[in-house]
Amino acid sequence: MNQTPNDPTSSSSSDTPWEEAMSRDFDARVRDLHEAPLDFDSVKGKAHKIRRNRRAAVAGGVLGVAAVITPIAVIAGGHGTGKADQQPYVGRSDQPTSQTSDPANDDVAVDYLSRGEWHQADGDTVELPKNDQPYRAAVLWDGQLVATRYDGEVYDVADVIADDGTVVDSFSTTSPVAVNDGGTTIAWIGTDGKVMTAWDGDEVDLGTVDLAAAGEGVAWTVAAVTGGPDCHEAVDGCMVFANSNLGDEPTTYSSHGIVDNPIPGAKSYADAGTVGGFRATYIDTYNQDTSVCGGLYDLEKGKPAWQTCDFDPGAISPDGKYVAGAPSYGDGLGDSQVNILKATDGASTGQFAPEGGFVSTDYAWSESNTLVFSTYDGATWHLMSMEPSGSLTELTDAKGPAEDSPFVIVQH
Repeated sequence: MNQTPNDPTSSSSSDTPWEEAMSRDFDARVRDLHEAPLDFDSVKGKAHKIRRNRRAAVAGGVLGVAAVITPIAVIAGGHGTGKADQQPYVGRSDQPTSQTSDPANDDVAVDYLSRGEWHQADGDTVELPKNDQPYRAAVLWDGQLVATRYDGEVYDVADVIADDGTVVDSFSTTSPVAVNDGGTTIAWIGTDGKVMTAWDGDEVDLGTVDLAAAGEGVAWTVAAVTGGPDCHEAVDGCMVFANSNLGDEPTTYSSHGIVDNPIPGAKSYADAGTVGGFRATYIDTYNQDTSVCGGLYDLEKGKPAWQTCDFDPGAISPDGKYVAGAPSYGDGLGDSQVNILKATDGASTGQFAPEGGFVSTDYAWSESNTLVFSTYDGATWHLMSMEPSGSLTELTDAKGPAEDSPFVIVQH
């Protein structure tokens, strides 16, 4: 990248980690809720976005009665013990965590950060650079970790980290970076408004968005990128899916110069992929009760593959056969359940609904097409992997406060 990174603001606060988490979450909300006039759908979309992405801090006690997670240690598919296949990423390097169990299965390993370390799929552990702000999201890009952290003002800084822990590049971005199906191309929106793509040895911008807002807010963020690895028009071609936080329609930017919203009526994109067909998940309705409706859109046929008001469609699995589904309506610290939906018709094939606890709103697919998520039982966070059939494996666990999951899973 040829952009100049923003230096994080030095922290001089004597706040506790919990208070710092509250402050960061409040700042993020203020940055999201600017003074630009919004219609009803935009306000509902804003509220839904905050509900999905927050690390909410709760005044007073949290979950005074210890909850029971069921099933948490039941492995319906009969998995053996061993290592896991994509690795969990702990996003709070500023807060000590204690892991109390080892990853459980060779077929479901996950990449993750824990206590300032990057735990890699091959079993190696790499120390990460120390920053004033913790990494809050990450993707794998050609064997490198691209991890984003709040820059201390409005936007984020993305660090490109080699597999030995060396930071080889840093650049400013409005939000966490997206990566394509093959892990060869990343996309982001620079703080100059340029819609950027990059691959091994080169980068190109596909257009420009207006980042101006009435207040301190993040006007545009990237949801997904498809195509590549080379995003020049004459080679592979790429498409970046961008969401507006100003009440405007979401927009795609392609390396062929086309700028439009290919999904009629869409209010925001969630994910997009080309394996099994060129498709994208989206939301097209924000209801009065803050529930949503959306679906999976077939971009080749120009029509929805299916639509639903029962789930909030999210990430598409690497094999293109499944979609992660959150509850259509959510409230509290997390979600009441997480589902795996068939890409063909949106039917649920697997579900995890913790009794008395909740599921973090951050999910990720492993390379072996299992859905990885974290869930809290009132005292401990558990990193779980669910197969499309609903079979569960507990990968590891860690102590941590209810308002801030110690696991932020690396996206592939």
